[in-house]
Amino acid sequence: MFNTLAKRAGPVLRQSLGCNAYPIASFSRMTIRGLKTLEQNKNIYIHPSPTNPQTYTLTYLPNSPPSQKLAIGTTTTIPPTPSTFTENPHFRTLLMSTLSTHAAKDPDLINEAYATWGAAMGVKESVAKGMKRDRKLHTESTGTPTTSATSGDDHKVDTTSIGGFHHVVDRRTPYYGGMRIPESQDILGSLQVDGNGKLVGGFVECESYRLVTADGVLSLTEYLEQKVKERVEEEEAKEK
Repeated sequence: MFNTLAKRAGPVLRQSLGCNAYPIASFSRMTIRGLKTLEQNKNIYIHPSPTNPQTYTLTYLPNSPPSQKLAIGTTTTIPPTPSTFTENPHFRTLLMSTLSTHAAKDPDLINEAYATWGAAMGVKESVAKGMKRDRKLHTESTGTPTTSATSGDDHKVDTTSIGGFHHVVDRRTPYYGGMRIPESQDILGSLQVDGNGKLVGGFVECESYRLVTADGVLSLTEYLEQKVKERVEEEEAKEK
């Protein structure tokens, strides 16, 4: 309704204010479009400092002036580099808190974990069966009495306790999954995986993770990127 009225009023406003006047409804959109975003991550806005032309605030929020408390950090060059970027510790805390809550629900990470650990679980199950078979043969050949550790159905192997940790990796560099371990500066944290290759939570932060490296700036999966943006917006609303 408002946009329709504003469009109809546009010609009247231009006649009264001059040919260069803009409809009121388009002003806020022009303000947002005037902000630039990082080439590598279009969700991160670049806010030039009003007092220092060589300093920029990087944030998920388009509002100006930007909240320094919720900013990712500041940089003296675009694109940012490890030597020109200064991390905001409070944002890192928000980031890790959000990952702890939502990472195990990320569809991409769920699929990665299953693809990565599914085969590994099969190998571990085969090894477990082999160990039980060897124990049984040893017991039969030596006449050692069967104990609870070697008794039971040899065809049933409990793999629920067999698992590991799946890394939550920054997407600024190509990630091919598998058992290859990425650089520690690209690992945001790790999630526990059960014996079926299923994420079960238990997010553990990687303290050596860096928001900016020589390969670029923070870049998450679409799901986690949205969750972090929502968290930052919620915190911004509390400040108002």
